[in-house]
Amino acid sequence: MITIDNYFPWPANKDDLIKIGVFNNNTPVISHRHDYIEIVLITKGSCVHRYHNTEVTLIPGDVFIVIPHEEHSYAISSKVAIYNCQFYPEAIGEDWKKLNKISGIYDMLMVEPLYRTETNRQEILHLQPSEISYTESILTKMLEEQQEVQVGYQLAQKAYLILLLCILGRVWEKQFKGNLSGFDGKREMLAEGLAYLENNIANELNISEIAIKALMSPHYFRKVFKEVTGLTPIDYINKLRIKKAVQQLKDNRCTVSEIAEMVGINDINYFSRLFRKHMGCSPTEFRKKNINGVPAVVQYGCKRPAYEK
Repeated sequence: MITIDNYFPWPANKDDLIKIGVFNNNTPVISHRHDYIEIVLITKGSCVHRYHNTEVTLIPGDVFIVIPHEEHSYAISSKVAIYNCQFYPEAIGEDWKKLNKISGIYDMLMVEPLYRTETNRQEILHLQPSEISYTESILTKMLEEQQEVQVGYQLAQKAYLILLLCILGRVWEKQFKGNLSGFDGKREMLAEGLAYLENNIANELNISEIAIKALMSPHYFRKVFKEVTGLTPIDYINKLRIKKAVQQLKDNRCTVSEIAEMVGINDINYFSRLFRKHMGCSPTEFRKKNINGVPAVVQYGCKRPAYEK
């Protein structure tokens, strides 16, 4: 089933943020998009992957990444076997930030896919026979957890997904060892804007000025920012401000108005509305619950709504 604008819906229960699929036939896959990340491994046969008006022939052992909202399709002339690992970043929780600090994983998932339009090519990971076997065994274990739905299956899938990303990140480092310098500048450029936001959250922030600091046009900065974080710059700023506010509210030494100013919001009514939108309660209610020992969850990071069209 395809929704408006060729979007595939999430192929699993809404509470399951990781989905493993196995494709075993010779039916072409029409052009489509989706709002989740997809890791694809070819284990049998061959096919042609179409992405950004480029075509790449895939053979057993090939792995590639499809990022959210990018249109792609498969031309298949003979029977193939394809594993699809589809997931939303929040499935990994706080470990997502740790994974993105590993250069091989960050380049593979974030940097290279963004620059396919500029380079007019798709970088494909080529696994060795032992690596194919190991990677397929991880995906098989994830599929078993998905099918058996035993106690803790979501945690088990998360653990296997982290292992999968680490393995593929190492292969990426090894395969592109001589070319990694080409990604260094892009990685730093993407990180520049995020670092500036972190250090200036209490100030009035202008997206165009931040884009200039990151050496990008405002339009391109917004595009890259959304692809890397899953959020628009404004949404990211708001979530960052709420995260900082939560930390201050737990301290209990500053008033709500003072905390609002500390995170760059001078309108206390707007701050209260924004806080309730993200946390489900007012700043005052959050402080009372926290003081009384009731745990509260900070909804911060790449959440599923960020990938919705």
